[in-house]
Amino acid sequence: MAELDLNSPEARQAMLEARAGEGASLSLPALVAEFRVSPDTVRRDLLALEARGIVRRVRGGALPVMRMVAPMATRMRSDDAAAEAVAVAALSLVEDGMVLMLDGGTTVLRLARALPALPRGLVVTPAPAVAMATLAAGTPTHLIGGRLSPFGGVAVGRSAEQAVGAVAADLALMGACGIEAGFGLSADDADEAALKAAMVAASAMSAVLTGAAKVGRRARHRVAECAALDLLVTDATPEQTAEMEETGLEIRHA
Repeated sequence: MAELDLNSPEARQAMLEARAGEGASLSLPALVAEFRVSPDTVRRDLLALEARGIVRRVRGGALPVMRMVAPMATRMRSDDAAAEAVAVAALSLVEDGMVLMLDGGTTVLRLARALPALPRGLVVTPAPAVAMATLAAGTPTHLIGGRLSPFGGVAVGRSAEQAVGAVAADLALMGACGIEAGFGLSADDADEAALKAAMVAASAMSAVLTGAAKVGRRARHRVAECAALDLLVTDATPEQTAEMEETGLEIRHA
């Protein structure tokens, strides 16, 4: 970038806003070296972005403020080729006779709609839409009840978490608001995060199904660290998932 641009607060802040929009953290020492400006100048840039709700300042720099995903009802009305591809790539994980713990969200719902009948299996889910899909296919289905969260379309609350914890599942197929190497699987809603954590804990194996847009994103509430998960099925590139693969998480690319 030209020297004139580096001396322009508007140009620097536009660059930082773009990086934050991609989910990148902003390191004060690194930016000072890159922009060849004083630490106070970078701090003023970060203050300006914080005032606009784009970043949250922390010691040594700033973290992006991630926007919450749209409610489930909105996402169900849109076509999502990435979600469809990820769902298809995850189908081979499922075998008849398994006890499956199916999360909510549009990608898991697409998987549920694509599953064949599993007459010797059992689907346990807190998502009514998922339950209807597997029941219609002829698979024994147990619906976990509770207050419905509008974000993932799942039942949440203490009773739902207890009901999930009383099941011994072979495989949990999880949706994601975000998954990132350092933070793990995360959710925008605290109640959903607690429910998802209970699902992971109740399952012998956990697979996260999500598109590239959620990879590298930190949502508000941690569900589980990458080390507590087994597999990520995604259409993200190997470059986007390299850091997570280093945690020991197996990656399957759609």
